[in-house]
Amino acid sequence: MLAGGDPSVQFGLRELLPVSTDEIFDALNRLAAWDFTEPNGSRGKSWVSPDGLAAYAEAAAERMRVACARGERVFFGTGHPTGPLEMYIRLAEAMRERGALIVRVAEGDSYEGYGGGAQIRYVCDVACVSMGGDLAHTHSARPMEYLLGSGLGTDLVVGDHGFAGAFLARGGDAVAVVDTNDPALVLAWARRLRVWPILCDDNRPPGAYAELTRFFIERLG
Repeated sequence: MLAGGDPSVQFGLRELLPVSTDEIFDALNRLAAWDFTEPNGSRGKSWVSPDGLAAYAEAAAERMRVACARGERVFFGTGHPTGPLEMYIRLAEAMRERGALIVRVAEGDSYEGYGGGAQIRYVCDVACVSMGGDLAHTHSARPMEYLLGSGLGTDLVVGDHGFAGAFLARGGDAVAVVDTNDPALVLAWARRLRVWPILCDDNRPPGAYAELTRFFIERLG
């Protein structure tokens, strides 16, 4: 879908296209240390190197620690509120306590992009998309593009999907949950955009990220 130019999986990174499936597979293989061209790779399952995950998580933790030490402005946003939302909430709290300025703008604003409209809603300090009173799973970059056009000024984005992708497309820094089944952010990493990947499944129950959350908070200093 990404190689075919489907906008629903681009996360706002359309400037990285065109891309071949070979380049995507090569990036996935390098990031996850598993051959995604093997037959098992097309059966709905993938494998991620634990050593690689730990190394990338250490690097992401260091970027967040630096943001705290510098008093940077940090924005949190997720298109996957059924997954890592709780982790982001706890990280926002921990980073604020350690000196980062957690930013939020345009709360409750409606924006174009969905049938019937959509709104920016914050759960604690994490931006989500709301439609008809429900928090929505979305790949769209439009909510983040709307926020950036509404005065959002930030040094670092922590999040996923279009919230991370749209900011990376503007040359910003993002610590991003990256899942192997949505390779737009993998391609951003391979093209050397300023993304610190947290390589993991982005649709586990919120409690499944508890150990990863503890890992990050311990390293914030």
